[in-house]
Amino acid sequence: MNSYYVEDGSFLRINNISLGYSFPKQWLNKFNVESFRIYGTLNNVHTFTSYSGFDPEVTSSSSALTPGIDDSSFPRSKSYVVGINLTF
Repeated sequence: MNSYYVEDGSFLRINNISLGYSFPKQWLNKFNVESFRIYGTLNNVHTFTSYSGFDPEVTSSSSALTPGIDDSSFPRSKSYVVGINLTF
């Protein structure tokens, strides 16, 4: 047995960040708007790790005899969502 390819897989991941703001009713009365909210969400923001692969949460190969083998799968995708909720 050789541990040459064994690597520290510890990590800290910022997975989701959501931020929203609902405007006060007294501001919206001037425009005949009942409610107005803007928001944004970030998914899979950053992973802090010294792991050399794409993702320290490696996928297991199809064999039950080799769990935790990094088969060079693609990294997790990042996504950014921005939205507006407007009610008249």
